[in-house]
Amino acid sequence: MTRRCLPLWLAALALLTGSAVQASSELGSKTPYAPQQSADRYEAAPAGYTPVAVQFVARHGSRGLTKPGPDEAALKRWREAEAAGALTPLGVRFGAALQRFIAAQRQLGYGNLSQLGVVEQEQLAQRLVARLPALFAGSTPVSVLSSGVDRAVDSSRSFVAALQREAPQAQVPASWGADRFLLYFHRLDARRDTADTPERQATLQRSLAYQAWLRSPRLAELQRRIDADPRLPQAARRLLLGLYQPGFVDRLADPLEAAREVMDVRGAMAGLRLELGGEAESFVPEEVAAVFMAADDAEDFYRKGPGLQETAPVTYDMATQLLDDMLDRLATGQGAVLRFSHAEIVAPLVSAIGVAGVHQPLPASQPYDAATHPWRTERVIPMAANVQWDVWQGPQGRRLVRMLVNESQADFKPACEGARLRPGSRFYDVAALQRCYRAAP
Repeated sequence: MTRRCLPLWLAALALLTGSAVQASSELGSKTPYAPQQSADRYEAAPAGYTPVAVQFVARHGSRGLTKPGPDEAALKRWREAEAAGALTPLGVRFGAALQRFIAAQRQLGYGNLSQLGVVEQEQLAQRLVARLPALFAGSTPVSVLSSGVDRAVDSSRSFVAALQREAPQAQVPASWGADRFLLYFHRLDARRDTADTPERQATLQRSLAYQAWLRSPRLAELQRRIDADPRLPQAARRLLLGLYQPGFVDRLADPLEAAREVMDVRGAMAGLRLELGGEAESFVPEEVAAVFMAADDAEDFYRKGPGLQETAPVTYDMATQLLDDMLDRLATGQGAVLRFSHAEIVAPLVSAIGVAGVHQPLPASQPYDAATHPWRTERVIPMAANVQWDVWQGPQGRRLVRMLVNESQADFKPACEGARLRPGSRFYDVAALQRCYRAAP
């Protein structure tokens, strides 16, 4: 099988950052987590500076499906093909793997953190302590918050348990709460979520505007444009012919939907690899998966990513309160602030920060193209995706901050170039950075 080439921007990123970038797994936002840069390639803090704080916002770890649907539909179709004698040898193996997956998924529970998800969070905690050993050498205060959704809560528990093992003197709370305004802002409901401060009132209004965008005719038209890609039905047919005989495929009412069900199961299998005893066989040619992931990337770009220039910042404005909370803590915060959430939180936060080289909204006249645009779900919001701000303090109390996105050094928005410690540095002066973000647009 021919391996898909890395886009030029991604190959360049590997060279510039020292990332261990591999050819794409074509799993999009279901991609299991791996750090995107080796810590030994990080810029060292200036002499005389010691770490005093870290802010951490992460997506939950790997999971399977959030609810029944594509798995049961795929199994129903497979059984129809079996009864008709229309299975290929690969299709026979797919059915066995599908049934093992469904059994594992039901035992785990739909939407729940998988064993791999636990490991991802534990390893994030281990690398955090290894990266900032001086910060965790003493009785470092730690605060924890989640969205309140089970998989985010379980992620926080897995992370904190590992942190306690690595840094037993850290002052970790026995329990912690949830904040939907900070960590579940994409689904706020005025009937349920009490907006009892001006900041929460603003976040609620931004959330409602975002939810209106999801229902808007303009987004529906963008989705129709994505779905009209002529490569999709071709890829669907190739996928299905690997599993079923041509006559069976020809009789399917909606081959594209049938192929998408297989793709959904494929992504969920990756999250349950430990429950399943290892990597599942690849039932989808990589070139076919690339077509479906390009469509998924385009959908997420407009739904939760940088989006359209004409409608910005509707897809990320609701992250303003979270960003403000992070900025407020930069100047005086101590210890670790840990927040556990979802892809729908991390993606808007990346855009609200304006991460250089990633946040690039497009005009309506220029359709998103996954082959050329730097915003890819597998890079921005894989499972356990995270944004981390490491804070150092030096002589006369001056503070510096370095940002990591999925554990790769990243730059703040280009407008804040003047806050860099020096040209090309990954460290930013905290006071100057705060002024930059607080400045009127």
